[in-house]
Amino acid sequence: MTLYRHLLRESLPVLLLALLFLTAVFLFGFFYAGARWLEGVPLPKVARWLAYHVPGVLVQVFPIALVTTTVLVFGRLSAEGAQFALLSGGIPLWRAALPLLWVGLLLSGLALYLQEKLVPHYNERVRTAWWDEIHTQGAGLFRLKGLQIPIGQGRSLYFEDFDMERKEMVGVRIASFRGEEGTFLFAERGSWEDKVITLKGYRLYRVDFQEVPGLETAQDLLAQTRKVFRVVSQGEVLEVESDLSRARAIADYADTFSFGQDSLSQAWAKIRDPFLAPLEKWRARLEFHSKLALPLANLVLVLLAAAMALRYGRSTGLALGLSVVLALGYYGAFFLGRSLAGIGALPPEVGAWGANLLFLLLGLRALR
Repeated sequence: MTLYRHLLRESLPVLLLALLFLTAVFLFGFFYAGARWLEGVPLPKVARWLAYHVPGVLVQVFPIALVTTTVLVFGRLSAEGAQFALLSGGIPLWRAALPLLWVGLLLSGLALYLQEKLVPHYNERVRTAWWDEIHTQGAGLFRLKGLQIPIGQGRSLYFEDFDMERKEMVGVRIASFRGEEGTFLFAERGSWEDKVITLKGYRLYRVDFQEVPGLETAQDLLAQTRKVFRVVSQGEVLEVESDLSRARAIADYADTFSFGQDSLSQAWAKIRDPFLAPLEKWRARLEFHSKLALPLANLVLVLLAAAMALRYGRSTGLALGLSVVLALGYYGAFFLGRSLAGIGALPPEVGAWGANLLFLLLGLRALR
């Protein structure tokens, strides 16, 4: 227990500093990448946009920070000859790594909590703030013009243009089908707040396509046409409830870059959905297992980092270089597996968990 207390006392300050440093580096990277569009933006808005990145950044930097901590602490032990003292005292190397394994377990649990509760929400806020507050002032929907946006219950939203001054959609269309009967809602303009789409100057039509062939042989063409094409209603203002919020629509469809909007439970629900298209289910499997595998990397990397540090981390510079190599090696293997699974070359489970399995085997072998 004395050994464990000593290791924890040495490790926790280093871990905290590594987390702060790496988080700052990641946030600076986001700031630098967006610096061209951040000129003239009020500082509180920029700070709020950067703060929204923090939960997602923490999930990514936990493994790197823990590897850095493990390599520095165990590298110091190696430099002081502690490796031989441990072995001489009958303490296997894997037992010496137990305190950091506990820390890794704690970080894994925290990362899973962030993935479930905070990361999806704040990833959504990142995209919404970028397009709705930084690029424009409340006009983030302009990025969605010309797209078919599913808004739930089989309905899709489309608008031809966006009025930047009035912050309104122009030439709006909402279409849905029940069997062969289609419902078409047209409007001159529309606004979208939260989950309510407000249409102005609307017209609602229903078309029964099953009855269309009867038009060719109809005795009373006018009566048959009225049966096929029906004007249901029209008016000045109509509110439509959407299952998709405005913020989520901007986050999902403003560009092609995915920030991972689904939580673990949402990804699992997609996997279990019997009506989900095969390709979407494949992607849901990959997303779900990736969100599980990355947090558990905190446990996997400790073993290999401790073994490598005890053998090769006798100087601080070498230890830091070793931590960079291990972190880059893991993330390279992780994202390579994801990419191969994304194109169908590997099953999603193998693509997501392959890096963890590889580094776990290497770590167990190195600590024997």
